[in-house]
Amino acid sequence: MRICSWNVRGCNNPLKLREVMDFLKRNHIDVFGILETRIRQGKVSKALDKFMSYRVISNYQHHLNGRIWVLWNLVTVCVQVVEIHGQFIHCYVVHNSTGVFFHATFVYASNDPIARRVLWSSLHQLCGTVQEWSVLEDFNVTRDNAERISSSPSCLSDMLDFNACLLGCGLDDLNCTGCEFTWSNKHEEPNRVWCKLDRALINDPWIRKFPSSSAIFMPAGISDHSPAMVTIFEERIPKAKFSFLNC
Repeated sequence: MRICSWNVRGCNNPLKLREVMDFLKRNHIDVFGILETRIRQGKVSKALDKFMSYRVISNYQHHLNGRIWVLWNLVTVCVQVVEIHGQFIHCYVVHNSTGVFFHATFVYASNDPIARRVLWSSLHQLCGTVQEWSVLEDFNVTRDNAERISSSPSCLSDMLDFNACLLGCGLDDLNCTGCEFTWSNKHEEPNRVWCKLDRALINDPWIRKFPSSSAIFMPAGISDHSPAMVTIFEERIPKAKFSFLNC
Protein backbone atom coordinates (compact mmCIF):
# COMPACT_ATOMS: atom_id res chain seq x y z
CA MET A 1 0.00 0.00 0.00
CA ARG A 2 1.36 3.42 -0.93
CA ILE A 3 0.59 7.00 0.02
CA CYS A 4 2.33 9.93 -1.62
CA SER A 5 2.47 13.70 -1.48
CA TRP A 6 3.99 16.05 -4.04
CA ASN A 7 4.20 19.81 -4.43
CA VAL A 8 3.85 19.96 -8.21
CA ARG A 9 4.31 23.75 -8.46
CA GLY A 10 1.29 24.22 -10.70
CA CYS A 11 -0.32 21.90 -13.22
CA ASN A 12 -2.45 24.20 -15.36
CA ASN A 13 -0.46 23.05 -18.38
CA PRO A 14 -2.26 19.95 -19.79
CA LEU A 15 1.08 18.25 -20.46
CA LYS A 16 2.18 18.76 -16.87
CA LEU A 17 -1.16 17.50 -15.57
CA ARG A 18 -0.69 14.42 -17.74
CA GLU A 19 2.75 13.88 -16.16
CA VAL A 20 1.19 14.02 -12.69
CA MET A 21 -1.50 11.53 -13.72
CA ASP A 22 1.08 9.18 -15.24
CA PHE A 23 3.17 9.39 -12.06
CA LEU A 24 0.11 8.44 -10.00
CA LYS A 25 -0.69 5.39 -12.12
CA ARG A 26 2.88 4.28 -12.75
CA ASN A 27 3.63 4.13 -9.01
CA HIS A 28 0.32 2.46 -8.04
CA ILE A 29 -0.48 5.12 -5.45
CA ASP A 30 -3.50 4.48 -3.24
CA VAL A 31 -3.75 7.93 -1.60
CA PHE A 32 -2.13 10.96 -3.26
CA GLY A 33 -1.78 14.50 -1.94
CA ILE A 34 -1.18 17.01 -4.74
CA LEU A 35 0.02 20.40 -3.49
CA GLU A 36 0.08 23.81 -5.20
CA THR A 37 -1.95 22.88 -8.27
CA ARG A 38 -2.64 26.57 -9.07
CA ILE A 39 -5.80 25.45 -10.85
CA ARG A 40 -8.71 27.83 -10.36
CA GLN A 41 -11.82 26.36 -8.81
CA GLY A 42 -13.88 26.90 -11.97
CA LYS A 43 -11.50 24.70 -13.98
CA VAL A 44 -11.25 21.87 -11.46
CA SER A 45 -13.97 19.64 -12.93
CA LYS A 46 -12.29 19.63 -16.35
CA ALA A 47 -8.91 18.78 -14.82
CA LEU A 48 -10.37 15.99 -12.71
CA ASP A 49 -11.92 14.27 -15.71
CA LYS A 50 -8.49 12.72 -16.22
CA PHE A 51 -8.66 10.98 -12.82
CA MET A 52 -11.77 8.94 -13.54
CA SER A 53 -11.18 6.08 -11.08
CA TYR A 54 -10.20 8.38 -8.19
CA ARG A 55 -12.23 10.33 -5.67
CA VAL A 56 -10.92 13.84 -4.99
CA ILE A 57 -11.27 16.34 -2.15
CA SER A 58 -9.73 19.82 -2.05
CA ASN A 59 -9.53 22.82 0.27
CA TYR A 60 -10.89 25.57 -1.99
CA GLN A 61 -13.43 26.55 0.68
CA HIS A 62 -10.56 27.33 3.04
CA HIS A 63 -8.06 28.77 0.57
CA LEU A 64 -8.84 30.64 -2.66
CA ASN A 65 -6.20 28.77 -4.64
CA GLY A 66 -7.17 25.30 -3.41
CA ARG A 67 -3.60 24.57 -2.39
CA ILE A 68 -4.23 20.89 -1.54
CA TRP A 69 -5.97 18.07 -3.41
CA VAL A 70 -6.24 14.57 -1.98
CA LEU A 71 -7.03 11.74 -4.40
CA TRP A 72 -7.67 8.11 -3.51
CA ASN A 73 -8.24 4.92 -5.45
CA LEU A 74 -11.79 3.75 -4.73
CA VAL A 75 -10.86 0.16 -5.55
CA THR A 76 -8.09 -0.15 -2.97
CA VAL A 77 -8.94 2.25 -0.12
CA CYS A 78 -11.79 3.96 1.68
CA VAL A 79 -10.97 7.51 2.82
CA GLN A 80 -12.99 9.57 5.27
CA VAL A 81 -12.07 13.25 5.34
CA VAL A 82 -11.97 14.31 9.00
CA GLU A 83 -10.88 17.96 8.77
CA ILE A 84 -10.07 20.45 6.01
CA HIS A 85 -7.92 23.50 6.76
CA GLY A 86 -6.20 26.19 4.73
CA GLN A 87 -2.86 24.42 5.30
CA PHE A 88 -3.80 20.74 5.58
CA ILE A 89 -6.35 18.01 4.87
CA HIS A 90 -6.68 15.34 7.56
CA CYS A 91 -8.04 11.89 6.62
CA TYR A 92 -8.88 8.48 8.05
CA VAL A 93 -7.79 5.73 5.65
CA VAL A 94 -8.89 2.08 5.51
CA HIS A 95 -7.29 -0.43 3.16
CA ASN A 96 -10.15 -2.38 1.57
CA SER A 97 -8.62 -5.84 1.22
CA THR A 98 -6.84 -6.03 4.60
CA GLY A 99 -8.87 -3.71 6.85
CA VAL A 100 -5.66 -1.92 7.90
CA PHE A 101 -6.41 1.65 9.00
CA PHE A 102 -4.53 4.82 9.97
CA HIS A 103 -4.73 8.63 9.89
CA ALA A 104 -2.94 10.68 7.24
CA THR A 105 -2.52 14.45 7.10
CA PHE A 106 -1.41 16.20 3.91
CA VAL A 107 0.27 19.51 4.72
CA TYR A 108 1.17 22.51 2.62
CA ALA A 109 2.50 25.02 5.12
CA SER A 110 2.32 28.75 4.50
CA ASN A 111 5.41 30.74 3.55
CA ASP A 112 4.47 33.17 6.34
CA PRO A 113 5.99 32.14 9.73
CA ILE A 114 3.05 33.69 11.61
CA ALA A 115 0.52 31.70 9.57
CA ARG A 116 2.58 28.54 10.13
CA ARG A 117 2.07 28.92 13.88
CA VAL A 118 -1.65 28.39 13.25
CA LEU A 119 -0.73 25.13 11.51
CA TRP A 120 1.51 24.03 14.39
CA SER A 121 -1.32 24.70 16.83
CA SER A 122 -3.79 22.74 14.69
CA LEU A 123 -1.43 19.74 14.49
CA HIS A 124 -1.16 19.82 18.30
CA GLN A 125 -4.94 19.56 18.50
CA LEU A 126 -5.03 16.67 16.02
CA CYS A 127 -2.37 14.60 17.78
CA GLY A 128 -4.68 13.89 20.72
CA THR A 129 -7.36 12.40 18.45
CA VAL A 130 -5.28 9.89 16.45
CA GLN A 131 -3.45 6.59 16.90
CA GLU A 132 -1.37 5.55 13.86
CA TRP A 133 -0.59 8.85 12.15
CA SER A 134 1.49 9.99 9.18
CA VAL A 135 1.97 13.63 8.18
CA LEU A 136 3.23 14.60 4.69
CA GLU A 137 4.88 16.78 3.18
CA ASP A 138 5.75 20.46 2.44
CA PHE A 139 6.42 22.30 5.71
CA ASN A 140 8.30 25.26 4.17
CA VAL A 141 10.85 25.19 7.00
CA THR A 142 13.87 23.06 7.91
CA ARG A 143 14.60 21.43 11.29
CA ASP A 144 18.20 22.71 11.42
CA ASN A 145 20.80 24.49 9.30
CA ALA A 146 22.31 21.19 8.14
CA GLU A 147 19.18 20.78 6.00
CA ARG A 148 19.97 23.89 3.96
CA ILE A 149 22.75 24.69 1.50
CA SER A 150 22.78 28.42 0.89
CA SER A 151 24.76 31.56 1.51
CA SER A 152 22.22 32.51 4.18
CA PRO A 153 21.05 30.29 7.10
CA SER A 154 17.46 29.47 7.99
CA CYS A 155 15.63 31.60 10.55
CA LEU A 156 16.34 30.18 14.04
CA SER A 157 12.93 31.08 15.51
CA ASP A 158 11.13 29.33 12.63
CA MET A 159 13.15 26.15 13.18
CA LEU A 160 12.53 26.26 16.92
CA ASP A 161 8.77 26.60 16.36
CA PHE A 162 8.79 23.64 13.97
CA ASN A 163 10.83 21.39 16.25
CA ALA A 164 8.64 22.30 19.24
CA CYS A 165 5.58 21.28 17.22
CA LEU A 166 7.10 17.91 16.27
CA LEU A 167 8.15 17.23 19.84
CA GLY A 168 4.73 18.15 21.22
CA CYS A 169 2.95 16.00 18.62
CA GLY A 170 5.28 13.03 19.06
CA LEU A 171 6.23 13.12 15.36
CA ASP A 172 9.55 12.18 13.80
CA ASP A 173 10.93 11.40 10.35
CA LEU A 174 10.13 8.01 8.89
CA ASN A 175 13.17 6.04 7.69
CA CYS A 176 13.80 7.31 4.20
CA THR A 177 16.02 7.04 1.14
CA GLY A 178 16.38 9.09 -2.02
CA CYS A 179 16.96 12.83 -2.30
CA GLU A 180 18.49 14.35 0.84
CA PHE A 181 17.48 17.88 -0.15
CA THR A 182 13.91 17.89 -1.41
CA TRP A 183 13.64 21.43 -2.82
CA SER A 184 15.81 23.67 -4.95
CA ASN A 185 15.24 27.14 -6.35
CA LYS A 186 16.91 25.86 -9.57
CA HIS A 187 18.98 29.03 -9.91
CA GLU A 188 22.49 29.03 -11.29
CA GLU A 189 25.47 29.07 -8.91
CA PRO A 190 26.25 30.93 -6.68
CA ASN A 191 22.54 31.69 -6.11
CA ARG A 192 21.42 28.05 -5.94
CA VAL A 193 19.61 27.05 -2.72
CA TRP A 194 18.97 23.47 -1.59
CA CYS A 195 16.66 22.63 1.35
CA LYS A 196 14.85 19.74 2.98
CA LEU A 197 11.36 21.25 3.09
CA ASP A 198 9.41 18.04 2.45
CA ARG A 199 9.08 15.27 5.03
CA ALA A 200 7.29 12.04 5.85
CA LEU A 201 6.55 12.18 9.59
CA ILE A 202 5.09 9.41 11.75
CA ASN A 203 4.27 8.87 15.45
CA ASP A 204 5.14 5.96 17.77
CA PRO A 205 1.87 4.00 17.26
CA TRP A 206 2.52 4.11 13.51
CA ILE A 207 5.99 2.59 13.76
CA ARG A 208 4.74 -0.10 16.16
CA LYS A 209 1.95 -1.06 13.75
CA PHE A 210 3.95 -0.65 10.52
CA PRO A 211 7.59 -1.41 11.46
CA SER A 212 8.55 -2.17 7.86
CA SER A 213 7.13 1.08 6.44
CA SER A 214 9.56 3.44 4.71
CA ALA A 215 9.70 6.57 2.57
CA ILE A 216 11.54 7.52 -0.56
CA PHE A 217 12.04 11.05 -1.85
CA MET A 218 12.07 10.76 -5.61
CA PRO A 219 13.66 13.12 -8.19
CA ALA A 220 11.71 16.38 -8.57
CA GLY A 221 11.18 15.99 -12.33
CA ILE A 222 8.61 18.54 -13.53
CA SER A 223 8.56 20.33 -10.15
CA ASP A 224 11.06 21.97 -7.81
CA HIS A 225 10.01 19.61 -4.98
CA SER A 226 10.65 15.88 -4.58
CA PRO A 227 7.60 13.62 -4.24
CA ALA A 228 7.45 11.78 -0.90
CA MET A 229 6.37 8.16 -1.40
CA VAL A 230 5.51 6.09 1.70
CA THR A 231 5.21 2.32 1.38
CA ILE A 232 3.30 0.84 4.31
CA PHE A 233 3.36 -2.78 3.22
CA GLU A 234 3.75 -4.56 -0.06
CA GLU A 235 0.80 -6.73 -1.05
CA ARG A 236 1.92 -10.22 -1.91
CA ILE A 237 0.44 -11.74 -5.06
CA PRO A 238 0.18 -15.52 -4.61
CA LYS A 239 2.10 -17.52 -7.15
CA ALA A 240 0.03 -19.63 -9.49
CA LYS A 241 0.47 -23.36 -8.88
CA PHE A 242 1.88 -25.21 -11.86
CA SER A 243 0.57 -28.75 -12.35
CA PHE A 244 1.48 -31.26 -15.05
CA LEU A 245 -0.52 -34.39 -15.78
CA ASN A 246 1.39 -36.99 -17.79
CA CYS A 247 -1.19 -39.08 -19.64
